[in-house]
Amino acid sequence: MSEKTECLHKVRACKESLVEWLEKNPAVLLRWLHDAGALSQPRYFSLLESRPERNQVISLLEIMLKNEDSCRTFLHVLQQVQDHYCLELRNWLRNTFPVYYKQPTDAIDLEKPQKKSPWKKILNGMKRGKKYNLEKGGQASGAPGDRLQSEGQTSRAPDEHPPLDDILQNHKQSQLKHTVKIQGKLETSHSWCEMLEIRYTELFITDEDPAGLQKDQHEYLVLANRRARIYEHNKHQKINITDILTPLEPGSQGLKTVLMTGIAGIGKTYAVQRIMHEWAIGKAFNHVSCAINFAFREINLLGEPISLLELIKQKHAHLKTVAETLCSNPEGLLVLLDGLDEFKHSISQGTKVQSFKDPAPIKDLVSSLLNGSLLKGAFIVVTSRPRPSLPLDCFDRKVVILGFGDKQVKEFCFRFFRQDTLSEEVFHYIMKNDTLSGLSFIPLYCFIICTALGPFFQGKMEESCLDMPPETMTEVYRSYLCTILHLRDDSSKDDEEPIILCSQAILSKMKDSLYQLGKLAYISLLERKIIFTSDDLRRFGFDPSQLPDSFFHRVFVNIDEQSSTEMFVFFHMTIQEFFAALYCVVSISSSAEELLQCLDLWCFGISPKEPSQSELLATTIKLMTAKQWESLQMFSRFVMGLLSFRIEGKLCGLVDPFSQDILVPLTNWFQGKISYEVNKRLLNLLHCLRELRQEAVVKVVAPEIDEVDLFKVILNPADCATLSYILKHSTCRLKTLNLGYTNIGIEGLRQMQPLLYRCQTLYLRYNSLCKEAAEMEADVLKSPTCQVKSLLMCGNSIGSEGIQCLWEALRYNQTLEELYVDINGITDSGLKNLLPCLTHNKTLRLLTIVGNKLSDEGKEVLLELQRRLPSLKILSSFMGDMGVLQAYLDWVEELKVNPQQMESVKNVDALCRVLSELKKEDPAEKPPALKERAAELEREIRLLLQSSSETGR
Repeated sequence: MSEKTECLHKVRACKESLVEWLEKNPAVLLRWLHDAGALSQPRYFSLLESRPERNQVISLLEIMLKNEDSCRTFLHVLQQVQDHYCLELRNWLRNTFPVYYKQPTDAIDLEKPQKKSPWKKILNGMKRGKKYNLEKGGQASGAPGDRLQSEGQTSRAPDEHPPLDDILQNHKQSQLKHTVKIQGKLETSHSWCEMLEIRYTELFITDEDPAGLQKDQHEYLVLANRRARIYEHNKHQKINITDILTPLEPGSQGLKTVLMTGIAGIGKTYAVQRIMHEWAIGKAFNHVSCAINFAFREINLLGEPISLLELIKQKHAHLKTVAETLCSNPEGLLVLLDGLDEFKHSISQGTKVQSFKDPAPIKDLVSSLLNGSLLKGAFIVVTSRPRPSLPLDCFDRKVVILGFGDKQVKEFCFRFFRQDTLSEEVFHYIMKNDTLSGLSFIPLYCFIICTALGPFFQGKMEESCLDMPPETMTEVYRSYLCTILHLRDDSSKDDEEPIILCSQAILSKMKDSLYQLGKLAYISLLERKIIFTSDDLRRFGFDPSQLPDSFFHRVFVNIDEQSSTEMFVFFHMTIQEFFAALYCVVSISSSAEELLQCLDLWCFGISPKEPSQSELLATTIKLMTAKQWESLQMFSRFVMGLLSFRIEGKLCGLVDPFSQDILVPLTNWFQGKISYEVNKRLLNLLHCLRELRQEAVVKVVAPEIDEVDLFKVILNPADCATLSYILKHSTCRLKTLNLGYTNIGIEGLRQMQPLLYRCQTLYLRYNSLCKEAAEMEADVLKSPTCQVKSLLMCGNSIGSEGIQCLWEALRYNQTLEELYVDINGITDSGLKNLLPCLTHNKTLRLLTIVGNKLSDEGKEVLLELQRRLPSLKILSSFMGDMGVLQAYLDWVEELKVNPQQMESVKNVDALCRVLSELKKEDPAEKPPALKERAAELEREIRLLLQSSSETGR
């Protein structure tokens, strides 16, 4: 029998020893076997969840030692990860299978990881300084760690230190134990696991500057809108987390510094953990010899000057003996700095530090790391929430984390519930609800949503409870709160006990804690404070030890339980906003005056001339800053939702219900505001009205809305759903619906289609709409209930097929007077049905079709239409009308004011199309003023395109 056919026998004979060797670090072997296809994902997850870790190894060996083929796969993978295990295992592999690895096998074809250390000169230097015995013959074989003798054979003196390779392997194992678990487990949900490998799903990251940051608007809304733009135009390339140090183009100069931005809960800290985990497990960043990480929450605690060397030693004690060597040769060092936005110091004016041995204030160390004067040549990765003050010039690459796509949301649901049918039901419920799907791209929102929905889909709701699964954002967070309040830390309790939402007894029991926690949340929200000490908590009347265990990791989180200084944060920023809103709704008296004055402050920043005698109002007036209301949009929506709960008596146990009479002044308040507000303020009011979910209020307010101006307000699906929800309660005619530059997309337009019939003037300009949008609008125009008089579809991509649909609709339409289809990619073929469709139209008075791809033949068709319909004004040339030229000059000015619009490739294409058409124009016999204005337009477009190109570089 050949050696290759004896693998199974030999491995089984050493089974007990293998268990001993592998049980200290089975995660590495499990991951490599999973990636090799030897373990399915469910089986891989099941093994990771087994405790103790010895059981993981025992179960794994039972799986892998069933037959010869699986045993060979096991040995191949084990040989590749042997550096992560003890010397006895490595010697056993080499001595037991000396020939096996020299011959090819058909069992599996795996790429072997790099074995050469990028720090060869360091290793050589250390070897010259210390003497280590080699194996017989002085020949080193296998991985670097194999060159050492076993512990019983070494002649190392007692005061000698282990070699660098051994120390780095210990560092990797230490990091694996640190990153293998993350917070978030619900004890009563056995399907949820704390393992990073199980919880983590791939994030969508794009390589772009975090430009266009809006300081005062809620960061979720900024990203939701920006994300819609990025996905719609498909401009930015997706980058895997393991490729953030890899240039996009082969042969490009290597990247050394990377800034990774993302809003709260989007996965920045998990991304750092993942980088450390992937490096430590040997799956990525093989060009990095040592990775170290620091959280700004931790280094904020440093008061006295400290050297970088001492900082590394304090954070990673096991690197003490080699820290100086690592810092002296930083080319293979990766430093991860998590949470720059939480750093309490400004780094813009830090003093330069050049020696890692010199003590310095922590702000100077950080500043020097970023500008390259410290650890020059090291890889630096920094995470931060988006802030205008970020030192963008310090970084070779700026990436933005956009969170989950639909595929990752689906995977998250499975990883959370671990049951196919259940996870499918929850996922489909999320996807069909625009509010929930609009939240779910943020991983922590996904966790909150799944926690909130779980009891409804797992049959844990009491039969008498009439509550349906949550639909609005406030309902999701209320369900989340009630779910964690029902958790049982005592395992003897029945965790299948039904959950009764709004249980008065439970809310009453927790009343004081919820009130004080909410007060802390509200005041710190106005103060823009997110990190708290124990002293902060005591100032608000409670000690963290008073909170039930179920609150920790789900509501309030201790940043570092190992630290002597306790530091706390809310589980997510929206949890803080929800508790702040809960405090406010509980604190407001039954006085309508106080309520409306607070709403004016929260929604518009308007201070009352004669404020009511209210502690809540006085605190708000004192702490709110100018325009801070823009960052309170999510908070104000929570307030409205919780007001509804108080009106309906769902907060009994915390506060007495409001009388239904409060709805009258609340309705009047909405009526007074909504009739004249535009853009973001109007959209936020509509969201507040939807969160309130009081049909009596909506039915009175909705008919008051006869103009909706959302020009340049980027809309996501949840925004469109809110517009549709409110306006469907009114059958009144809409004078104007301005959706220009909203990036509404075909899905958003489809949601709003029932409203389009009632619009007199409909702006759909520059939304990258395609032929399908033209077909949809054609259906609107053909409808006998259509009231559209002006349709502006400039700057889209409906093309020739799309415009033919509109011509066909105008054969029947009796309302449309103005049609604008400039810059839509229309060619001559789009005019083939123009004459028969429009010849008998009696209402159309103006048609603008400039900036398309019409030849002289196509323009002849338009001239023939002009002869047949003298009352129809047709503008097909920029030089034909001063108003057209001025309109396009205004458009260029809009793009200059808002550079984000140039993210759209279609805007760039449109500008180039205008230039192309201007070149074709014959200025002969045109008035001087017209020629001058055309030349001005051409000049401004060229300057804008040049500026955009330079910004892109």
